[in-house]
Amino acid sequence: MIKNKLHALLAALATAGLSAPLAAQTAPAPAAATDAVRMEKFEVSDVPIEQQIVPTSRPFNSVFGIDRSILDTPRNVTIISREQLTAINIQDVRDFSKLTASSYTRSNFGAPTTPDIRTQIADTYSNGMRIGLSSNGNGMPVNFNAVESVNIVKGPATAVYGASQYVGGYADYVTKRPSFDSRKGTVSVTIGSYDQYRWTADYNVPVDAKTAYRVSYSGEQSGSYYVDGHKNTQALYAALTHRASDKYEIFVNSEAFYGDYVENFGINRVTQDLIDNGNYITGVNNNPAPNFSGGAFLGYRDSTGAPITFSNINVVAGTPAPISDPQNSRWVVSGFPAVNRITVGPTVKIDRSNRTLKPGDHSFGFSYNGQAIQTFTPSPDFAIGNNSFLRYVRRSTLSSYSYSEIIDPSWSFENRTEFRVTKGAFSSNSGLGLRYQYVAAFNDFFNEPANVWDLTKDHNFINYFNSVNSPSPFTQVPVPGWSGRYYTPDNGDSGESKVFTTSAFSQNSYKVNDQLTLDAGARVDLMSIKYRDFAGFLPGDSVIVGLPNYNLSASYKVTKDLGTYVTYNYSQNPVGAVGNGGGFTTGGNRNFSNAALRGEAILTEAGAKYSFGGGKGFIGGAIFQQNREQLQLDRSVRKFETKGFEVEVNYQPTKNLYTTFGYSYLDSVVNGAEFDVGNTSLTSPTSRYFILAPGKDYRRQGVPRNLFNANTTYKFTNGFGLTGGIVATSDILNNVVGTLVIPAQYTLDVTGFYSTKEYEVRLAIINATDQKNWSAPNAVYGNESIIADLPIRAELTLKHKF
Repeated sequence: MIKNKLHALLAALATAGLSAPLAAQTAPAPAAATDAVRMEKFEVSDVPIEQQIVPTSRPFNSVFGIDRSILDTPRNVTIISREQLTAINIQDVRDFSKLTASSYTRSNFGAPTTPDIRTQIADTYSNGMRIGLSSNGNGMPVNFNAVESVNIVKGPATAVYGASQYVGGYADYVTKRPSFDSRKGTVSVTIGSYDQYRWTADYNVPVDAKTAYRVSYSGEQSGSYYVDGHKNTQALYAALTHRASDKYEIFVNSEAFYGDYVENFGINRVTQDLIDNGNYITGVNNNPAPNFSGGAFLGYRDSTGAPITFSNINVVAGTPAPISDPQNSRWVVSGFPAVNRITVGPTVKIDRSNRTLKPGDHSFGFSYNGQAIQTFTPSPDFAIGNNSFLRYVRRSTLSSYSYSEIIDPSWSFENRTEFRVTKGAFSSNSGLGLRYQYVAAFNDFFNEPANVWDLTKDHNFINYFNSVNSPSPFTQVPVPGWSGRYYTPDNGDSGESKVFTTSAFSQNSYKVNDQLTLDAGARVDLMSIKYRDFAGFLPGDSVIVGLPNYNLSASYKVTKDLGTYVTYNYSQNPVGAVGNGGGFTTGGNRNFSNAALRGEAILTEAGAKYSFGGGKGFIGGAIFQQNREQLQLDRSVRKFETKGFEVEVNYQPTKNLYTTFGYSYLDSVVNGAEFDVGNTSLTSPTSRYFILAPGKDYRRQGVPRNLFNANTTYKFTNGFGLTGGIVATSDILNNVVGTLVIPAQYTLDVTGFYSTKEYEVRLAIINATDQKNWSAPNAVYGNESIIADLPIRAELTLKHKF
């Protein structure tokens, strides 16, 4: 009853906010003129804006959609500037942990496209618009050459941005903008250990006082420390700003990206001895040939002679078939319900560059983004913003051990119109959002016996498609238009989905006095969802669902430099219906489940922010509790609770020196065992999820309780400089049960550089102390995968500025 009344109250607030623009023509002060930052406008002390790292030096709009000082924003956020992106050599979202607390991202097959924030998969945005079209955080590499800065918001999206399948937080990529000051450009090349080759070019042209454009290109053709690895990418980004008058501006940007790369499942057959000492269990399967007589419709029996069925999951028994090849690949079974029987060989040291891969396996994909941000300011107190974003993705992954994923294609278009009003002590950002998303996804993880392969033997025979059990008549059908590729129609990841969302929102602020400010926002996402199974195994379904999102905050300024806040955010999100590529499915069922479409995400947070040294330093800290739900691979939903504390410090007394520090403590539990797999006799039942008693809370797999980072850069007056950075984590559970534990570890990076007006040289030594670190996989693979992190390596970057 209380919740229903609160919904009604906030709906009334949203209605009032939406009507505010009608009476706003004579009201006072403007909201932000644009959704992205005009970087050249802001200059604090003697530090040029492009070199500043203190977050108070820039306006910030990634929480409520309007520019506010980070000091006055009642959420814990981190701003990663262009200076920091370069200094700490960010190449993928896992590097965010070098600069922000609470962001430790699991390996995710070596290809995470979204970060983890507060132990949960987060979302990604481009200038305030959801990129999406990802699945389980996995996807194509990120082109950081197009990015000017990154705004990281901890916790689920507010009323302006709405429902999402990923509610841990979000990273808003603020892309490069043209500058009006001069014609200028840069070219760079990077050469690194293990055949790393990258290059970039950036060119800015002010056409006249009203128009400027900028073009950025990046490419990579790299080998890999890991066996049979490569990464080849090409990316082109272009942006144009046109200021038709002092009242109207349009910013347009576009990015095309192509990638051909190899995912990294890591080393299989994980044991504590492997983690601690690098020792690996050898041996191949000794499965029998299938025999379908006597009611064994899958062709296999267990040790009692009973047929293995989907209700009798067991290790195969019977006379071993003749060895077919070094991996005995002809007789491999899928792992479910028939489990592979392994003849265990000697334990040996394994090279950390080894991984579960057949030579030639790879991923490829193409993506395109197009965006137009328009701002019309008819009066000083009223602005209209319109943000349109198009996203297209087509990609494929094939791993012969075996996993297959095809997105062909996914595309979305979103348009959001905002009416931004300030009237005395009251300000409002209200409007309407429209979004259409189409996804065609074909996925097969049912036949994925990762632990059956012996990495010390010939990798050319790591090939499930050699097996007599491939393709399975029970779980695999051909992918339309893709010869030799198969998918599982009813696995909850595959199918065609069409989603049209209409959203009304209002985010409002009232300044009670010079010290106290109240914020409240509300939104409803009305989603029309249609799902179709290409193979016709499932009848398909359609549904319309309304998802509420609201927030309440109170901010209190103790002094002009010290602020405190409390905030509460509630949202319902379709976390239980997510399919591959970010689509929506019925979860392998005939119809959509209402509960699967209404996963609750609740954030309660209190924090303080302090600007010191005349704006040269900033401290932000928060304590919070975050509850949410997450879909499991077996299509069940688990509830997660994370309680924690975060603190971040930024200090830049001069243009010669800056330093940052971050720490987070995260106590994260799940209300039951997370699903995991075990497809060979090597995985003991005591290491599987089903031994955990139901109805209890268990520690979250794959994330550290403690994370610490620190970075310092010093620039000498003669152009030389040094950067040092460290990230340290406490122990991490590699598997759900907690029998496999990655111990506390750290990574130290050191960079020396020399910069002049025209040239820059940087030499980075990454993992300078050559730590033998590990990264955890997603929970489902905790018994079968672990990533050996990269060893010490060097990268030399040469840049010419003109």
